[in-house]
Amino acid sequence: MTISEKNELLDNLSTHYTRLNYLKILAEEKNSSPDVLAQIERRKIRLKTEIDMLLKDLYANWIGDAAQLKTSVDSGNQGLNRCIADIEGDVNVAQKIVEALDYVDEVINLAGDLLK
Repeated sequence: MTISEKNELLDNLSTHYTRLNYLKILAEEKNSSPDVLAQIERRKIRLKTEIDMLLKDLYANWIGDAAQLKTSVDSGNQGLNRCIADIEGDVNVAQKIVEALDYVDEVINLAGDLLK
């Protein structure tokens, strides 16, 4: 991966993290259970850890196809955004939070795989 591709991937992960923060705010506004809020917070911590590790390792040799990784992260961001839009519209709030967390887990795993 080129430096430019790495920076773009980190930007996409940062966008995902920002959307996850918004998801937490929405979940709080929709009076989600403390358990659900704790799940979101754990995902935030995990994603932030992965982003921090990627930043630290920016100049190391990464393995993988940048275009495929970008597509996967972009797909995760789109899915997360769809879930957030549904939550904003009071559509299956609890189910959409679970679905959103699945997208977050997918992106966290992709980021973690970069460091293996």
